[in-house]
Amino acid sequence: MTLGLVSQAQEVSPVDFMRYNPYQMKANPATDLPYESVMSLVIGNIDVDVQNSTMRYGNLFDFDEEGRPATVNLRQFANSLKKNNFLGVNTNVDLFTLYRRTRHGMVTVNYGMKAQADAKFNDGMFKLMAYGNSAFVGEDNPAEVKLGVNAQVYQELSVGYQINVNKNLSLGFRTKVLSGFGDIKTKAFDAKLFTDADSYALRVEEDIAMRASMPGVVVLQDGELGTSGSFVPKDFFQNPGFGLDMAAEYHFNPMFSLVAAVHDLGFIRWRGNNFNVNGEVNDAGQFYHEGDFLYEGLDGDQLELVINNSNYREQFFDSLQEYFRVKVTKGEAYNSMLNTNLLLRGNIDITPCNRISAQVQGRFLGSGFRPALTLAYCGSFFNNLNVCATYTLMPNSYDNIGLGLSVMLATCNIYVTTNNLIGCFKPFETGGMNAQVGIVFNLWQPERRFVKQPKATEPEPEEELE
Repeated sequence: MTLGLVSQAQEVSPVDFMRYNPYQMKANPATDLPYESVMSLVIGNIDVDVQNSTMRYGNLFDFDEEGRPATVNLRQFANSLKKNNFLGVNTNVDLFTLYRRTRHGMVTVNYGMKAQADAKFNDGMFKLMAYGNSAFVGEDNPAEVKLGVNAQVYQELSVGYQINVNKNLSLGFRTKVLSGFGDIKTKAFDAKLFTDADSYALRVEEDIAMRASMPGVVVLQDGELGTSGSFVPKDFFQNPGFGLDMAAEYHFNPMFSLVAAVHDLGFIRWRGNNFNVNGEVNDAGQFYHEGDFLYEGLDGDQLELVINNSNYREQFFDSLQEYFRVKVTKGEAYNSMLNTNLLLRGNIDITPCNRISAQVQGRFLGSGFRPALTLAYCGSFFNNLNVCATYTLMPNSYDNIGLGLSVMLATCNIYVTTNNLIGCFKPFETGGMNAQVGIVFNLWQPERRFVKQPKATEPEPEEELE
């Protein structure tokens, strides 16, 4: 058995390709793991993976001669964004893991917590702040603000089995019992601001619709959400779900193999403390017009009061807020799908100790499909050193050069990996990164079936002819 302290990411990682790291079974449940058993009680194991399509620290500021931020350059930042942008964060905390070999394969058990959040947004809000409404004049040139959010927290108990069907084919699967803790999902979050070309009157359209499932500490009072409720243990178990991982690995010959896998195929039924959030322009006075907010300006007396009279100014802005209030109501039960991941990998074992892999991976997120292409080399040396180098190509992220090192010292396996060496030195300028460090302690000496180079054998002497 092994007791492990690790950090593993949910996105592409060198650990996924390291043949003698027990946690590579997360990516490929069909792999023939070279250990009799693995146990992990990793309360402090927190895995974080961040994806950032276009928001860069260097575009937000003007810097002085010493390289320190001097002023905010909002126009530069707004112009650096793409029309559509993406942010994502995944966190996984493993609380218990047990792998135990059987006659024909391995039984796997895992329990942990997962948090996943991603958001997609356009550049409209930032360009509106940078250039003002004067840059958006005319019915055909509105300032558009779009936002989509998909976030959920849940616990996962999985039980699986890896089986070696024959010398060529291995299969693996994990069934997952899920229990949701919280969920937020936007159905619509759109706003448009129109500026009249002649009068410069402003008109605002908005469409906001969200649904959420929250723990009991969040309550609805007088049409607004508050935190005056109480937390109870049932909050962890009131939203059931189911998931499935499947994988197959086929060895065509000792040199070529192919892996196909599906992860997180499933759903959660949110039926607990649910809310609907809807926003629309409210009829709150003179600026309301046929469902929109219409602002045609202030006369001279009103403008003077706004500038010089603090009480009038405060009342004026309070009245504006009444036009854009959101409505919160109790919601019905609903389903949300997991962020399903597809994987296809080809391996070439140049020698028994050196492997080259090519992998295509794609994850379905609330903000769209995220593909990734990875090339990897893994080598084993001296029967105790494992080296893995990767290069991953993802949308808006092209500099992901990864490296992983793993050393087996008697009963201790020490490894450190990252999928983005450049990002380690420039974390605010990268499109995505994870880093992993681990020390695996063996309670009993594992079955170390590291592949060794075959020794050359001398030819047998020919028999002499009589």
